Amino acid sequence: MANARKKVLVTGCSAGGLGSALAKAFRDQGFHVLAAVRDPNKAGSLAEEQGIEIITLDVTSAASIATCLEQVRSMTGEQLDILVNNAGVALFGPLIHASIEEGKAAYDVNVWAPLAVTQAFAPLLIESKGVILNISSIAGAVPLAWQGLYNSSKAAATFISETLKMELAPLGVRVVTAMVGAIGTTLYNGHEVSLPQGSYYKPIEEYIKKQSRGEMQEPFNESVDVTARNLVRDTLAGCRGQIWRGGEAGRASILSWLVPTALRERILHSERGLYKLKYEK
Repeated sequence: MANARKKVLVTGCSAGGLGSALAKAFRDQGFHVLAAVRDPNKAGSLAEEQGIEIITLDVTSAASIATCLEQVRSMTGEQLDILVNNAGVALFGPLIHASIEEGKAAYDVNVWAPLAVTQAFAPLLIESKGVILNISSIAGAVPLAWQGLYNSSKAAATFISETLKMELAPLGVRVVTAMVGAIGTTLYNGHEVSLPQGSYYKPIEEYIKKQSRGEMQEPFNESVDVTARNLVRDTLAGCRGQIWRGGEAGRASILSWLVPTALRERILHSERGLYKLKYEK
């Protein structure tokens, strides 16, 4: 009877984020939830929720992943039905000013970490004929100025997820790629960009700052709890491959497929300062 309830592991469950909301949404569907956070002190009120257990996981550390795997095996009786790769970080600013080292660190979290966690937990998921829900972003499908490193990391994560979808299907594992739009989380906290002196982009710096603070997305923000419930419902309903949820995700899906590139770029950047920039020697 101990293994009667299905088990889900959700990464990146710090307070105020999508992971925390997903943990509660899965719990509400009757799952035994293991909510992973790098720092347990940042789990907030999630630690007090019934049906949710907080475990420590630094998704960029091979040793931490291995320890987490052994904990999950012990806590669930070798059972895992769903893995949610949610942990992620944001990075903003013009690419010509971007820190390569910061970019590598962002790729470690957004690209390599979900793959490393998937590799570690694959045997449990293959055994249970389970599901992997990878949280990506519409940023991985629709290029936007001033966040090129973030967008490119999400594009890479999306392609990895979609490839896993094909490669794991013969092994009985279903993979879902969530293309998440604007939602009310803490993703943008502490990311305001400051351009260096002499930057070509100084005349439009305030537009870039607004982008990095998330102000451009605010009109489209969907409640994180609503997005989480929709993602859980889609996952449990048997969806496979890309699903578009949150904020302007539906519109972005249409733009990415049906609208010519030049027109799409014009629509998306009409309020981001790009067309107000004029450079003269």
